[in-house]
Amino acid sequence: MKNIFTAVTLLLVLASCSTGSNYTITGSIDGAIEGDSVTLGYSVDGVNFVTESKTAIENGEFIFKGTVDGCKIYYIGYDNAIEPTYTLFFLEEGNINVEVSAEASIVSGTPANDLNAEVENHLAQYVNRLYEYQFRIYSDTLMTDSTRSAINLQATEIQRNASLYIQDVIRENINSIVSMFLLVQYSDLFDDDELAQLIDRIPKRHIDRENNCLYDILKEIQADREDSHHDVESDESNPYAIFSDTVIE
Repeated sequence: MKNIFTAVTLLLVLASCSTGSNYTITGSIDGAIEGDSVTLGYSVDGVNFVTESKTAIENGEFIFKGTVDGCKIYYIGYDNAIEPTYTLFFLEEGNINVEVSAEASIVSGTPANDLNAEVENHLAQYVNRLYEYQFRIYSDTLMTDSTRSAINLQATEIQRNASLYIQDVIRENINSIVSMFLLVQYSDLFDDDELAQLIDRIPKRHIDRENNCLYDILKEIQADREDSHHDVESDESNPYAIFSDTVIE
């Protein structure tokens, strides 16, 4: 009986000393040449790229394997192209699939990456609808002012719905690093009090200054607001215009 307890204790100790969880990244890059180098790395400051490991394209695919603690923001880099590509994804336990093309990059297979892909897909649908309205306005030279106004109202409603969608995703998934990533981009969708509450709810495991600076950026945004007494609700600009490139005039 003593030996059984000793074996169980040893297993628990080994589990607690584990250096991380296993991940496998399998992917393809449109236009990549057999033998080309692909890099796996991250950026602490959002600008400088730190290479962690490299692999080569074999039979049209690349594969990375390793261990990771928690969930981190990483990039797949490919430099042997007219325009080098750096595909952002979330490195976490599991089998991650990466498909890189000139049109879009799709990363899936694990919780954070699936959530991010879902959000990107939804936002793309909103953007496409805005472009459709924009095309109608600029292509129809005989459009009346009343019709133009009606289309602008529809576009504003789409922007509003997109903003509400982003807010819901962040609120409902604040334990995911994806929400932290989105909150940096869309902090203006929240008033000062809710922004502070959301930042306070971010799990400590995602405050990783060695891998990314998202938490520090959010704290800077919060501090800037306190200094300027900024409040989203008192902002006279359109709080729903989250797609600045597709705003219709």
